Amino acid sequence: MLDKSLTEFLEHGLAIHIGTRNGALRPNRCRVTAVRVEDQGRHLVAYLPKAATAAVLEDLQSNGQAAVSFARPTDDRAVQVKGEFISTRDAEPSEEAFVLGQWQALLRELDLISLAALASTGTWLMWPCVAVKIRVTAVLSQTPGPEAGAVLS
Repeated sequence: MLDKSLTEFLEHGLAIHIGTRNGALRPNRCRVTAVRVEDQGRHLVAYLPKAATAAVLEDLQSNGQAAVSFARPTDDRAVQVKGEFISTRDAEPSEEAFVLGQWQALLRELDLISLAALASTGTWLMWPCVAVKIRVTAVLSQTPGPEAGAVLS
């Protein structure tokens, strides 16, 4: 389960990716525009750009396993949330400001380390999105250092 402090970190505007695997155990992944923590930290909704989701969605439908990786570029704090696929739906127009707000927060983080221009070329289609609901089963620290891999919850 995700506590309040971890929820605030995850919803801040980070570099986020979702990883899955197919039946042959080959990995697939795609960029995540934003996340929302729900149900007192028991579930995570990942907003995946529709332009990059086909293989990941197929994997989620077939085996239901996902790993969502979060990293803050300015200090390398990183977390991985493992979970089980619950559902998918098209993101609602009313969610666009929330979702793109997290993307803009990531661009501000990248600007602090002089990388925003790489991500803001206009070639990355971050909206519209598919909202993927995941039940949180494990949370691991991925921050480089002696605690890397430690279970957070």
